[in-house]
Amino acid sequence: MKNISSKLVAGAEMVLGFIGLAMILIETFAVFARNILHTSTPWVDEALKLMFIWIVFVGAALCFRRDELISLTLIEDSLKEKKRMVPYGVMKLVQYSSAVAVCILLVYQLSTIISTQLTTGEATTVLKYPLWFMNLGVFLGVLLIVLMGVFKIIDTLKYFRKDA
Repeated sequence: MKNISSKLVAGAEMVLGFIGLAMILIETFAVFARNILHTSTPWVDEALKLMFIWIVFVGAALCFRRDELISLTLIEDSLKEKKRMVPYGVMKLVQYSSAVAVCILLVYQLSTIISTQLTTGEATTVLKYPLWFMNLGVFLGVLLIVLMGVFKIIDTLKYFRKDA
């Protein structure tokens, strides 16, 4: 299972990297078109917003998986160095539980938003892609955080065992 998970994460990271490269190329084209060709490129804003949302929220979930998001590193490292694993476990439990609670609320709200957009058929102004597709990036990102957070909470319980 871990092998499949690591391959999926590596694939997702590669896709996000290509999206980042595409964002750079699109923005470079927009600047070139505006300053050299004196042409408007209204589609650029919508395309970049879509890519940005997907890259930020799915990328945040991947960072959450590896514990690479902002944390109290100085305190965490000090507790681990002093082998005070119970306070360290409490700190991690609070972090993970908070993230899961907030993301559960977001999943609920986003499911309402996306279902409404699916039924109304809302689309963006210029590119005409369905608006729910943009919000799906946010939804998948926070849903991944909920799923990973539950596993992290379960894993954190090891700090409360006597043999830890």
